[in-house]
Amino acid sequence: MGSARYFTNRAPRYTLRPSDNRYLRFAHENEHGHTHTTLFLDISETGLAFVADRPVAPHVSEKIKIEVPLDDGQSVAWWGRVVRVEEYAPHRWHMKGHELAAPDQVLVAVTFDGLPEGHTAAIRTSLQKRFEFLYRHKTLERWQSISTLFIEQFWRLFLYGVCIFGAAWFLYSISQPSKNYDAKRGAPWGQRFPELNIFEDESK
Repeated sequence: MGSARYFTNRAPRYTLRPSDNRYLRFAHENEHGHTHTTLFLDISETGLAFVADRPVAPHVSEKIKIEVPLDDGQSVAWWGRVVRVEEYAPHRWHMKGHELAAPDQVLVAVTFDGLPEGHTAAIRTSLQKRFEFLYRHKTLERWQSISTLFIEQFWRLFLYGVCIFGAAWFLYSISQPSKNYDAKRGAPWGQRFPELNIFEDESK
């Protein structure tokens, strides 16, 4: 039988963009006054992930102190518990060339350990601002792409519109009754569209 999988709800996670402050500091619990600055990947209200050089990377279940940058130069510092350490494969689509990870780096996932409500509120507010910015940015990009497409395809769309209007007008015009149409008995034979009669009535 296959193994059962357990799914837990995760808080909304924000992946940092190149324009964000993408560096944080962390320190091991037994280190006093010595911190490590590293690349910051994503964050939620419950935890975050960052990249660390393998020789100084914390171990699973280790307690570390982290300083998280927020908006407007603000930051919060608190303790976190390492829940995962794995090989780091950088995604080039969201990293600049000079930020690509070195070969001997790992990804460290941390969950906040008893984060105070004030810190949680500050992180929540920061995330809301960033998500709103992303929504506005994506909406603007969508409208810009639509307007660019419209400008580039204007004449083609114009001709399509003319053809559709012409076809609709033609169908409407041929569906109108002729002058000698009688709703009770219909139109005389051959007189529905007299302009289409090829042969004249020989009896005339």
